[in-house]
Amino acid sequence: MIRRALRALSIVVCALAASICQPRVASSSEIRIIAIEREDDAFYEPISTSDGLYRLQRYRPFVGAELGVADIRPLGMAADVTFRLERWSLPPEGSIETSIRQAASQGIAAVLLDLAAEDLKLAARAMPSGKIALFNIREQSDDLRRDVCGTDLFHIIPSQSGLTDALAQFVVRRNWRKILMMVGPEESDATLAKSFERSARKFGARIVDTKPFILGNDPRSRERTNVALMTSAVDYDALFLADTVGDFGRFVPYRMSRPRPVFGTEGLQASGWYFMSERYGAPQLNRRFDRLAHRQMTDSDWSAWVAVRTVGEIVARTAARAPSDIVRNLREGAVPIELSKGVTGSFREWDQQLRQPIMLHTYNAVIDFAPLDGFLHEHSTLDTLGLESRDVPCGRR
Repeated sequence: MIRRALRALSIVVCALAASICQPRVASSSEIRIIAIEREDDAFYEPISTSDGLYRLQRYRPFVGAELGVADIRPLGMAADVTFRLERWSLPPEGSIETSIRQAASQGIAAVLLDLAAEDLKLAARAMPSGKIALFNIREQSDDLRRDVCGTDLFHIIPSQSGLTDALAQFVVRRNWRKILMMVGPEESDATLAKSFERSARKFGARIVDTKPFILGNDPRSRERTNVALMTSAVDYDALFLADTVGDFGRFVPYRMSRPRPVFGTEGLQASGWYFMSERYGAPQLNRRFDRLAHRQMTDSDWSAWVAVRTVGEIVARTAARAPSDIVRNLREGAVPIELSKGVTGSFREWDQQLRQPIMLHTYNAVIDFAPLDGFLHEHSTLDTLGLESRDVPCGRR
């Protein structure tokens, strides 16, 4: 009670004499972690489908970070430190570079970034390398990983190529080599399709045809609206669907002219995390999250949880307290990162992507974990998923 009263008094003093109050700098026994997001972020606006219902709803992942702090509290007690989580919400016109510099000046240990790709690029370049750990918990873009390699930006959430590589491994493993693609009108649909094309070439599957689709009932456009017609003219083993809005694709599995497996954005899907996982401690993690958030855990929630746990493990297992020491430990990869996916993770040198298994799942079951048996790599089988070192400027040095 006395501590609370003193804190309240200090707030009053700062309010009355703001000119002499300085930003609070973290002490050596307090590890501050901040999560930065933007107000009115269009990414979180509900997306309405053609019938006016909202089927695609995204949730801000800050609650995953809150769960992470609760889970690492015993680590803090063992290391005689306190972990403190803060939430910084930037207005639409707010400068992310200024926020990163402010965080660095205050001795913030790490920053979780729930931001779009352009903001992430600006954040990564706001400070010289080696100063403060930045964690990407949302953006899957492969271009982002190429463009900002060598900075302090570490990617927890899987890359898009990592996800499509996992799907390609699955279909090749089952000898479904001939793939028909159906691609929607959104830019994100085209990007996803291109990613799977690269993954198919990488693992030996063949795209036999690509069918663009649109929504509507115009009989003059039935070559792009009629699923049975689009799937009748070519022989294929499985159908890859790129429909990121999820409006057209929900009807595809049951209107095809011949029975074939569907994967991509319907049927079998790939995610960094899925709430139906039943192995490696995932049920316990999902239940703890559900009690806290009253909803199911998403891959962004999981990414925020992993980012916080990563900082906690480094602080507890090493002498790292300064932000630069945390960055160095992340790069060295000596501290195993708990994932609740059967293996521990580490960050690649070339694109700073977290090595991790990918969950392959339907809407109500996790079917398998990639990388699958038989897919090998000179360093780690986890490196069969996502960008190779030759694909990234930092890996070609």
